[in-house]
Amino acid sequence: MLRGGGDRRVGPAARIRLIQLQVRLEAADTPVGYLVSDSERTLSFAYADAYRALPGAHPISFSLPFRDEPFADAESRAFFQNLLPENDQLDAVIAREGLDRDDLGGILAHVGADLPGALSCLPLDAPPVKIPGHLEEDYDLLGEEDVVDIVARLGRNQPLPGELRDPSPVAGFQRKIALVERPDGRFAIPKAGSGVPTTHILKVPDAALPREAFYEAIAAGLANVAGLDAAPSRSRWFGQYEAVLATRFDRSVDAGGAVRRIHQEDFAQALGLPPRLKYQRDGRPGREFSAEAVHRLLQQTVRPAEAVDAFLRATFFNLAVGNTDNHAKNHALLYDDGPAPRLAPLYDIVPIRLSENHHHRFSFAIGDALQAEDLRRDDMDRLLGQFGLNAAAANRFLAARIAPIVDLLGTERTVEDAWGAKFYALIRHECARLRPLLTVGNV
Repeated sequence: MLRGGGDRRVGPAARIRLIQLQVRLEAADTPVGYLVSDSERTLSFAYADAYRALPGAHPISFSLPFRDEPFADAESRAFFQNLLPENDQLDAVIAREGLDRDDLGGILAHVGADLPGALSCLPLDAPPVKIPGHLEEDYDLLGEEDVVDIVARLGRNQPLPGELRDPSPVAGFQRKIALVERPDGRFAIPKAGSGVPTTHILKVPDAALPREAFYEAIAAGLANVAGLDAAPSRSRWFGQYEAVLATRFDRSVDAGGAVRRIHQEDFAQALGLPPRLKYQRDGRPGREFSAEAVHRLLQQTVRPAEAVDAFLRATFFNLAVGNTDNHAKNHALLYDDGPAPRLAPLYDIVPIRLSENHHHRFSFAIGDALQAEDLRRDDMDRLLGQFGLNAAAANRFLAARIAPIVDLLGTERTVEDAWGAKFYALIRHECARLRPLLTVGNV
């Protein structure tokens, strides 16, 4: 396989199918490393020596730390599989190209140029495809009628207009689109072939949870009011469809209008878990999304104590607003300040307990509790103990950091909108369940 600076190729000549891809970051002038899939579809990944020598270079994942030896199939596959979009349109690419679902190298050879973050997987001789952009130069404006049409197509599961020129083989037939919101409020898309970043995601939620866009926007606002860091989201009607406009936390826009991608990885990638293990219940001890695993992960961030505090407050906030879908892919790390990452803002906060089409089991166990109805004080104490808080520290944390959030969210709100009233009723119910458990002795 390719090793080090990329000047060595290994692999028996007898192998009739060898896929070799360079892995690139927008911020780096040289490939990060090389991904190889052999004739048996076994993956391996190795860092490039030239990238490792760059000032400020960082691994692309906690699960893939810098080392001389290549990473084997299980390690490589878990990380890169999480880069693929979670929508049905990937099946169309697989069918069109005659690929198998487990042929990750073959899939990335077709879709790797437009992965959702700062990474791309490209042929060895391909130039970089992701570069920084400028709001005034690199984007084409969309008219209001264009955006209304886009949202309507998303709502009806119809293909997007061809003139959007989205280079992604899996985009154009899904319920969301990446675009740019300019300072004047108008929307734009990257110019054809520019490879510049977008700044927002426009999503039309599934009808299984009516007013999901509305709920997601309210939840993000409540998180910020409660002192948590959440990616801004707001709902807006476009014709007969309500959409949520979510700010991308893995982007930076400076005062001069320069737009850049920031490398991020979700917790599934950081923990070396494939997407199917994003819930603890689907894993096994030692290979699962669990409180212990998250604590070990946060200890390696640039500010561990702050990260632990933020994650725990987010956990109780999610309980209070009825979001039990806070799985491993709904938490992330950002690599924007040196080799160690920081905890990313909260995102995709949805009160899934309002939906009758979903079960409401926790994404990871809180003590012995697997759902809200089972939660007791000793479960909270066990959770906090897993994050390094002894009994006295746990009492102080619940009183000083969690009780104010629950008290704030549980305040009576008078709203005219029936949908809003439904959400706030859920919040009051969940807070009423939580508040007594924050007092010592309630087990």
